[in-house]
Order: sequence, then C-alpha cells, then structure tokens
Amino acid sequence: MMERLSWPGSLAIKEPVGWGLAAVGCLILFFFLTFPYGNLQARVLSEVSRATGWEVRAADWSNALPLGFEWRDVVLAGPANAMSIESMRASISLLSAMMGRVAMDYAVQWPGAAQPGAGRANGSFTAGSWSFQGPVAIKGHLQQIELASMLKPYVSRGVLQGDFSQRMDMSRGTGPLLKGDGLWKAEVKDLVLDRIPAGAAATLSLTFSRITATVNCHDVSCDVTELKGDGIDGSFSATGRVTVQQPIQQSQLDLTVTLLPGAGFAQKSAGLGLPPFQPGSQFIVKLAGPIQQPRVVL
Repeated sequence: MMERLSWPGSLAIKEPVGWGLAAVGCLILFFFLTFPYGNLQARVLSEVSRATGWEVRAADWSNALPLGFEWRDVVLAGPANAMSIESMRASISLLSAMMGRVAMDYAVQWPGAAQPGAGRANGSFTAGSWSFQGPVAIKGHLQQIELASMLKPYVSRGVLQGDFSQRMDMSRGTGPLLKGDGLWKAEVKDLVLDRIPAGAAATLSLTFSRITATVNCHDVSCDVTELKGDGIDGSFSATGRVTVQQPIQQSQLDLTVTLLPGAGFAQKSAGLGLPPFQPGSQFIVKLAGPIQQPRVVL
C-alpha cells in the first residue's frame, strides 16, 4: 500500500504567507497603476502657489519611484520679481497614501550651486487628508542658498542657512494661510543689500558679514525674538512683530531697530540727504507697514 505523502510543517506554513505577500504585491501594483499622478502633482503646485502668493510654473514633470514627482525648470513669479528653481522633488509615503493621509518628503534645488549639497532645501510635509484641508505641518532645512537668486533686485549677495517648522490651517476661508504655530531660525553670511527704500525714492546699499534671526509664530502673529547683524556698515539689533497676511508680501511690520552706524554707513547716508551719523552713535529706527514697502521713521 502506498504511503500517504505528508508535507513538512514549515512548507505548510509558508504557502499562505506566500499567497498573502502576492496579494499585497498585486494591491500595491494596482495602486501605482491607478494613482492619479497628474491631478496630485497639479494640486501640489497650486498649494505652493497659494502658500507663497506667487504663480508657480514648471516646464516639465515626471513620476519618481516608488511614489513621487519631480518638477524641472520651475519659476515662481511674484508681483515684482521671479525666482528660478532647478528642480523640485516630492516623495510620498505609500502606507500613509493607502490610509488616506499625506506624508511627503521634499527637496528643492536652486541653480548655480558651487558645491554638492549647496543651494538646497529639504524637509517633510504632512496632512490629514488628500484634500489638503485642515491642519498640516511642514519642516525644513535650508542649506547654503544664494539669496541673490531669490531676492533680486534687493539682494546682490548673501548665503542663507536655516531651519523651520510650522503648523498651518489650510482650510479655505479661514484667513491667512500661515495661521498656526511655528519656529524659524536663519543665518545669513556675506550679505549685500541693494535698493533699500529710504524716503520717497532714494535707495541705500548695505553690507553685513553676518545676520542671525529667530522668529516665533502663533496664529497670524510672529514675534521677532532675535534679529541682529554686523559688518562694515555697522551693527543692528531688532525686536517686534510681523502680522502675516495673504499674499505674504503684504504682511505688516512693527519693528524697532537699534543701529550703531559704522564708517561705511556714515559715508553712504551723507549722499541721501539724511542727518549726519557719527560712527558708533546709537539711534533707533521704527519700521512699520507692509514688508514690500515699509515706512521708516527715525
């Protein structure tokens, strides 16, 4: 009589596991094939535009495996100037996407970086739903970004480094987009400012070797807890508040700036019809009004 064939216990256990893994693999493949990449990448760009108040245009985009997007030759066009970005990449967590949430890592590369890793911003973005409505959170690190490429014609030279985290309410109809809590820290080295408004039309160029800033935000009010700099034109420190509005260029300043002019500033101010400033003599300036064109009161 033929003996009954018995399967080893380990093989009997592996069969259902294998079928389960195959089912999960088919589900993931189906998810990739049916995922609305085009609609989502357009939505991401529209949310960036809404956050910055600038029009966002991308020459080309493509899928990035396993689940993400890459935009190339991006232009952010504002009311007064435009900023070029070499590429933007967003990588989405598959598990969060299948559960209806958004967990995204991003990387932004500016053109003309002199060193590998420079001219780059990277971080994370999370939201509770694909509608991007309600609370969201964004974190990021800025690595050696040339400010001249972002803030022309107001900045001709300067390298930015910093970190930030911000929780926001993306619900429409609830006021400024950046309503929420956040912490922003930045350091700028070798900064040259051009075309600084002074009175009705005059401008002044200033040079600083280093500027540091720390800003704490709650709702639409951001307290400037640290803002100081020094260089050939002197040194300054500032405290006050920024009230965030949409678009961001219309945010309101309320800052008190304490200045210690240097030899360079004394020479430049003489050509603007301003009172003479002796190097090392302290004076106070009040900045009020919109960021784009604040009022200056001595």
